[in-house]
Amino acid sequence: MAQSKFTLYKYVKLGDGSWRYKKAAFYSNGKIKPNVVVTGKNAQGKPIEEMHAEGSYKMNHNGTWLDASADALEAQRQRNARLDHEEFQRLRGTAPAPSPTMQPTFDRLTLSAAAEKYFSNCEKRGLDSKTVRKYRAAVEPFIQHCGVTYVDECRENKQPLLDYMGWLRKQPVPKRKNGNPERTLANKVEDVRIFLKEFGVTKLLKKNEEPRYHEKKVVAHTDDELGVLYGHANAEDIFLLDFFIGTMARDHEGYRCRCRDLTATTLILYGKHHKTRTVEISQRLADTINDRRKRKKADYDDLLFANRNGKPDQHLLRRLQRIPKRAGVKFHTELHKLRKTGASRRYLAGVPLPTLMLELGHESLATTQKYLADVRKPGEAKKAVADADFVPTPKTVKKTGTDGD
Repeated sequence: MAQSKFTLYKYVKLGDGSWRYKKAAFYSNGKIKPNVVVTGKNAQGKPIEEMHAEGSYKMNHNGTWLDASADALEAQRQRNARLDHEEFQRLRGTAPAPSPTMQPTFDRLTLSAAAEKYFSNCEKRGLDSKTVRKYRAAVEPFIQHCGVTYVDECRENKQPLLDYMGWLRKQPVPKRKNGNPERTLANKVEDVRIFLKEFGVTKLLKKNEEPRYHEKKVVAHTDDELGVLYGHANAEDIFLLDFFIGTMARDHEGYRCRCRDLTATTLILYGKHHKTRTVEISQRLADTINDRRKRKKADYDDLLFANRNGKPDQHLLRRLQRIPKRAGVKFHTELHKLRKTGASRRYLAGVPLPTLMLELGHESLATTQKYLADVRKPGEAKKAVADADFVPTPKTVKKTGTDGD
């Protein structure tokens, strides 16, 4: 029966591109050779040693892998500490019974198999199908272009993620007037990091290595812009404007909203991940929703925004953006801009920030403060700038003394 020796291995990349566990090399005095591993034996039976700076050290303890460190000296220190602890237990008579030496197993999980397991678990958790498709759009290209095959090749190895970021930057960017390509790239990288985290791969990038982008700023519609929108809207468009301004709903919350979600002037909104919240709406909007409820033929047919097939109409943005085109104006409008308009008008009307935080569905008051930081009363900013403007008054300085001849 052999005692556990906490044998040190290093996970290295060989010449054929594969990753393997190889025993760490030691000097004759028992000190570890940093970044040197034993890859085999020559014809004389002597060990063949190679230098490998990549990878990290692990200890094999009775067939179980224990994390050590990426640093050779720290890995040896941890091994010595474990050996000392085991010897202390043996002398006290509390050491567990030794077990036969087991060869380490290399049951490695490929990234493709990990991805299918991850997406399957997302569906089991009840995530929306659109959310799963969004994750797939980031993870599947990562698997194809990261340059590695197995999940454990990504541990303490940021190169696969950096290679994926480089590939993303080379892809053609769709021409979108109000797009934010850098934000899209950062979202894809974050989706991959969430995927890898599910399999124990964390803390790959430093803060200065993460993708950077400018946060998109959404500004509320002015009264003049609202006048143009309402002046060129039909009855259905007016309800669309009233709903998103009056409820401050996100686009996906509007798609699934039903007449039966209204009680008096309190409307329930259903968000992602089964989150719900309530928002107080005006009596005028509540009356409009009740009128639509009366015109519905069946209880199950009570979607506020339904397409011809009776399913949620997910083209509300397209309908909204037709209004300024009909009016012949070029200002930008979107559903989120209507949400910001509703929140801004309530804030200026005196609704407290904690109440707005709950009605907007924000996780913290700081988010609501940041969201409404640019909201000011009409003319307030201009007045402040005018009051603070310093207009210099020229002064004549009298000369003193006499001019020399």
